[in-house]
Amino acid sequence: MNKYTLQKVIPLWKELEYYKEYQDKLKAYLGVEKANEILSEAIYTISIGTNDFIENYYTIPGGRSSQFTVEQYQDFLIGIAEDFLKQLYHLGVRKISLSGIAPMGCLPALRTTNFLDNHGCNEEYNNVALQFNGKLRKVVSKLNRELAGFKLVFADGYSILLEIIRNPSKFGFEVADVGCCGTGTFDAGILCNLDDPFTCTDATKFVFWDSIHPTEKTYKIISDYLQMYSKEFR
Repeated sequence: MNKYTLQKVIPLWKELEYYKEYQDKLKAYLGVEKANEILSEAIYTISIGTNDFIENYYTIPGGRSSQFTVEQYQDFLIGIAEDFLKQLYHLGVRKISLSGIAPMGCLPALRTTNFLDNHGCNEEYNNVALQFNGKLRKVVSKLNRELAGFKLVFADGYSILLEIIRNPSKFGFEVADVGCCGTGTFDAGILCNLDDPFTCTDATKFVFWDSIHPTEKTYKIISDYLQMYSKEFR
């Protein structure tokens, strides 16, 4: 495998398998009692939904959009998310910081195709994200009521990223509408690397690395912001 090999997204069922394997290895190394203590006291970070909509719903012709309305697809994903969280609980997980969909209408790739609004943020897509996140919040409240000892916190990454995009200079950025890589409009994946002559020379000036993903600097700001939710686990 070379450095340009495409990596597939790992489905939730496979992530559960990997997590079970990790639990078994930890128990074999530390013993069951100590391992269970570590697993139950750890804070797990989970983000759900963005790829499902950007790739599976809005991008792939004849994909999920041919099977579901937007609302139906939201509910479909919410059901999968709830089941995933319950399975983690039954595996001993007790503390989870959960994030939903980012302001996907403001991602460079989606702004590029927003011809009718002069390549501004696609507010229809942003509203879909907000609706999904609202449903995810309800799942958080429901599971906290139903599962004894479960501490599930909704960490709002949507608001801070939208604030960065709308006021980039406030956070030390110069460019928020295109990515650092290539044209910054559609580029992603294997074409985005430091060996590409079209990659920008200073990614710290950009909110986005490619047309989908934020830069390291942006992620650091978001991560620091989301730290405030950790106090709810104390």
